[in-house]
Amino acid sequence: EKGSTGAHTKSFGVGGPLSGMLNLATSLAFSILSTRFSTLGVEHSSLRCSRITAESPPVGRLSSLLTDLGSSDWQPLRPRSCLANPCFASSLLTSFSVSEACRRGVYVPFGIGPTAVLASSVIYWSNPIKESLRRTVDLFAVRVGMAVQVLLAWRYCSGRALPLILAGYTAGGACYACGRILTVRGAVLAGHRVHCGVHVFANLGNLLILPYVV
Repeated sequence: EKGSTGAHTKSFGVGGPLSGMLNLATSLAFSILSTRFSTLGVEHSSLRCSRITAESPPVGRLSSLLTDLGSSDWQPLRPRSCLANPCFASSLLTSFSVSEACRRGVYVPFGIGPTAVLASSVIYWSNPIKESLRRTVDLFAVRVGMAVQVLLAWRYCSGRALPLILAGYTAGGACYACGRILTVRGAVLAGHRVHCGVHVFANLGNLLILPYVV
């Protein structure tokens, strides 16, 4: 019994990459919450002065969020150095998905998609331009790569893997939406910090399925 428990623990652990990604995910969650509460604090006084805004129906608020989410009236953060862009730094996290797939001997097929995403993301975020071929390629690589990873989890992993990767991708999608809304509303730096959650949670999902490869 003791031996089987130890074997199970060893097979499940992803080691350094998983521990690091979990710490990053926790830190990002606190960062998102503090950013949100800060934003609410700034907006509180204006809400008190505007009774109409404060009493706007939930349907109107949802419509406003959806409008901002679909808006094209935004520009990416472009500091003087790409190293000052949080999204450039977080895009490098995909290297954990690649290296862990290599370490476990499942680079083909589990590391191919993350490699493509890593390359396209680093190239785009090194000098982000909204209307550019590099952004188009990055979006294509990310969407196709995520779809392929879900199919691989369904086909080549045991039952627990699919819910784990879907949870990671769902959390990443929520960060993408919140980041876009913040950026559209003028909180560009905060929006990009929240966007980092796409890289954190998506790669966490990639890492969590690897112990379940059969």
